[in-house]
Amino acid sequence: MLADRSTPPNLDEAARAAMQNLERGRADLAGPHIEMLLTAAPGHETTQRLNAMRHVIACEQTASRSAASLGPPRAIAQDKVDLVAFHVDLPAAPSGIHERIDYKDALRLSFQSAAQRAPRARRVVLTDEATDFPDTVGADAIVRFAMDPRLTMFERTRAQAAYLRSMADDRACVLMDTDVAINRDPVEALQTGFDVGLTWRTGFADAPFNGGLILVADACRGRAFMARVLDCYEGLAADARLSRLFSRNLKSWWGDQFALAIVIGYRAFAERAGEAMLLDGTKIGFLPCANYNFTLEPGRNYDRAELRQKYFIHFKGNRKGMLGQYVKLMMANAL
Repeated sequence: MLADRSTPPNLDEAARAAMQNLERGRADLAGPHIEMLLTAAPGHETTQRLNAMRHVIACEQTASRSAASLGPPRAIAQDKVDLVAFHVDLPAAPSGIHERIDYKDALRLSFQSAAQRAPRARRVVLTDEATDFPDTVGADAIVRFAMDPRLTMFERTRAQAAYLRSMADDRACVLMDTDVAINRDPVEALQTGFDVGLTWRTGFADAPFNGGLILVADACRGRAFMARVLDCYEGLAADARLSRLFSRNLKSWWGDQFALAIVIGYRAFAERAGEAMLLDGTKIGFLPCANYNFTLEPGRNYDRAELRQKYFIHFKGNRKGMLGQYVKLMMANAL
């Protein structure tokens, strides 16, 4: 929070109360605490961050939302699944905080894990018109779009929406980052009984869903959902009042995850009564990252049996160096 020795206790408490309410999707209740911070410590990083989060979480979309349960299981053939990664060459990591990474090698390793655990799935790369991929990447198809690489996350969302429009109705897909190891056959996850599966985590009040892994079990409903997310993203990025609260263009970073949460509804998700939601007739499954989009922590030992329960292992950020070692163990049947 605001923590330093000169911070009055009431301001630190205001920051904590604001965050607690934001985590509940209650920008309205967080507002008075943030106004106190804006008066007393307007230039503090925490104040600015909480204020930006409040305005994102206050965004709403009208929709019919109701609690639902996962299931019944749906039949999806192993050869009807597309594993769809996105990559374009950039001069630096789009986050501005991560180390320079060989994303193509990460993608090669990701597809290598797919060949091991989901050999009948189709491996697809979405990219721009210029990025080159060696044959060693292991893609079955490279789909190219005209795009502005400076707007990385928006262009990824746009390419994913376009891919879903082109995908046959009888296929399912996993929209994923290049640094994801396929740890179990994705068919098992896709058969759970949702139309679209979003992986969620705690600790990110304004971005509860990780946009680096989205499961689409129903192509028709999936394309409608992603079109809605794309429209929301467009509106979000065009909102000048909101954009000025962020140091970077929302189309280059974070905006995709905001759009996902706005479409679902921050408060509706925080107050959810089940493991799924009917959103205008589309069943959205809420899949915990701990099981479906797991992140390994450096220096920690993991039990082999525990790891085998995870569907996808996500080597986010500077963990990508661990991906090669993990896939090597997979190939040796040590995991």
